[in-house]
Amino acid sequence: MANDPASLRMIEIHFRRYETASHYVKGKKVLDIACGAGYGSQMLHLAGATTVVGVDVSSQTIEYAKQNYQTPSIEFICADAEEFEWSERFDVVASFETIEHLNHPSKFLKRIHNILAPDGILLLSVPLGETRHMDPYHLHAFTQEQVFALLEKIGFSVDYYRCDQCFLTRGDLLRLGKLYPETAPSIRELLFSRRGWQVIHDFILRGGFDIPQLLVTARKSNSSMVE
Repeated sequence: MANDPASLRMIEIHFRRYETASHYVKGKKVLDIACGAGYGSQMLHLAGATTVVGVDVSSQTIEYAKQNYQTPSIEFICADAEEFEWSERFDVVASFETIEHLNHPSKFLKRIHNILAPDGILLLSVPLGETRHMDPYHLHAFTQEQVFALLEKIGFSVDYYRCDQCFLTRGDLLRLGKLYPETAPSIRELLFSRRGWQVIHDFILRGGFDIPQLLVTARKSNSSMVE
């Protein structure tokens, strides 16, 4: 990631997620799905996980992870999160900043539910509110209530949650836009969409965007999933 204030703030929050996940993994088989560059998978292994499987859709990212973090106890695999399958069950699944990118979040969570051991733990994070104007790879906008309802429908019970605050100032956003031009909304979107007017409102009147980051620890229940 770039060395700008917004990117550094986001990476700090991401490290804290893995630090929280580290409390659940000692002696466990762990899946880190949407693992990115692999440092989080290494953190989970160093925290005591017996094995860690890191999965990401980017072959370039997985190659980097293999070169820098793979050990006999950490395996990295290139796969689509919505299609990933594994022959054994995992005790813990970590999936940070994933479901907002997926075409079918409920399908993904059902798959995770199926590959978790009984009473297994899911650690999930997701940005709250509208972020599609900032990240073209975000396909959904979630509220906290929607995330909880989705987990409950799939067959998870929430044990713990927190919301990490992340406010990006005008200066942060301008620097981020120069580094990642694809994140900047088009003039057409700004002027002719509801999201665009919200961007203008927040940018001018609020001085930036507030993007709270929800982290949830949920336990697999033994009840049947609701279809």
